[in-house]
Amino acid sequence: MIKADWIDTHLLSGSTGCTDSLAQIKQWSALKLFYRQHMPYARVSVKESVAVIWQYHTPALVDNKSPSTPQVRTIQTLTGTNKILNLPANIIAAVRIKPVGQFQLLNGMLVEPDSRAKGIANDLLAFINPYLIDRKCFLFTEATLQPLYQKQQFNLVTPQQTNQIPADILQLYQRYHSDKRPLVIMQLCRTL
Repeated sequence: MIKADWIDTHLLSGSTGCTDSLAQIKQWSALKLFYRQHMPYARVSVKESVAVIWQYHTPALVDNKSPSTPQVRTIQTLTGTNKILNLPANIIAAVRIKPVGQFQLLNGMLVEPDSRAKGIANDLLAFINPYLIDRKCFLFTEATLQPLYQKQQFNLVTPQQTNQIPADILQLYQRYHSDKRPLVIMQLCRTL
């Protein structure tokens, strides 16, 4: 079973209880480990919003009997109160939304290798799409991944249109783009 959710990156903001804090720390540690394993150059910041897809592992049958009913617990997340299964889980996909002034930069989109080509990236992008700001959300990607983002209403910014890109976003693009790693800029445009 898989489930998309937000990771609470505001660990220092104070929590309502020790259990919640421990759960947040475990999630944060799992996120950092996920990026370290699959994208070692990435640096996750508490200033970013992070969405992930968790894969829950159901317990195996014991003596051909179904395992006991898994416990469900309630936690407070960025999008409200969620009930989560108390099963072993690991992150199989993640994406970060970095605030850049009044704009958003989608970065660090990552699906673990064993879960690729299964629609996981589309599911994660569909999950975060309602939280993205139309015409103020950008991303940098390899040209081969354009169709993935176009399904979520991101449009290619042509070289002729770069003068319309906010200076902060353009400056970050120039830092990430290189001849060895050519990237294109895409912008969320739900309306024309």
